[in-house]
Amino acid sequence: MQTVYLIHSKYRNAISEVTLSISLRALKNTPCVFHFHTWEDPISGSPLLVGVYLNQIVSGNVEKFNLHHPRIVRQFILYGLENGWNGANRIAFHDGLEVLSKLGYDASGLKPDEFHY
Repeated sequence: MQTVYLIHSKYRNAISEVTLSISLRALKNTPCVFHFHTWEDPISGSPLLVGVYLNQIVSGNVEKFNLHHPRIVRQFILYGLENGWNGANRIAFHDGLEVLSKLGYDASGLKPDEFHY
C-alpha cells in the first residue's frame, strides 16, 4: 500500500490553518484529511510546518514535531486506519489538535488563543 500526502496551509488574522491530506496512490479521491488551527508566528509561520517542541504526555520526553517528517505523517496514517479510514473511503478529522492529544502530545500550547507575542 503506497500512500501519498499533501500539506496545504494558509494564514489569516494570526491564525494558521493547515490541512494534511493522506491517500493511497491509486485512490487519491478518497483521502484521510486532518485540519489544524494554530497560532501563526509573524516571522516563521506555522509551528506545525517549521517545527515546534511538544511534550509527550506518557513518556515526558520533549520531541520536535514537524508535519513534514514522514515519521509524523505515519502516525496520522495509523490513526486514520484505526479510526475508520481504509483508503477507499473519504474521512476528515476537523480538530487536528485533538488528534495530536490522542496521539499522546500536549498540544495545548498550539491553540490560537494560548499564544501571546
